[in-house]
Amino acid sequence: MEAAYYYIVRFWVAPAAEARLLAWLDGGHTAEVVAQPGFLWARRIRLEETDALGWRAFATIYGLESKAALEAYFKNPIREKFVREQAAFADEMRAERSWGAAEWQTKR
Repeated sequence: MEAAYYYIVRFWVAPAAEARLLAWLDGGHTAEVVAQPGFLWARRIRLEETDALGWRAFATIYGLESKAALEAYFKNPIREKFVREQAAFADEMRAERSWGAAEWQTKR
């Protein structure tokens, strides 16, 4: 799963909201994000981590063609829709986002 640029959303979700949140992600949100210009793929993983409240950690990693594609996504009006939908989980989810270029080194 190669990409020139990555966008990572790491999030913690309350146990009572986990099924509902994952249903929202799997029910279309992740596919809508990947359908944006420059997005290549997405992969969600469940991390082994839980916080002091018992909230589970997950991460969704998006592969993109370029930094410009991510910058365009941040300015896209569809982000307003995503912000509204995510608001339903305001008390049951915490998220942090990071991004950067892929820098691969090959040992020979």
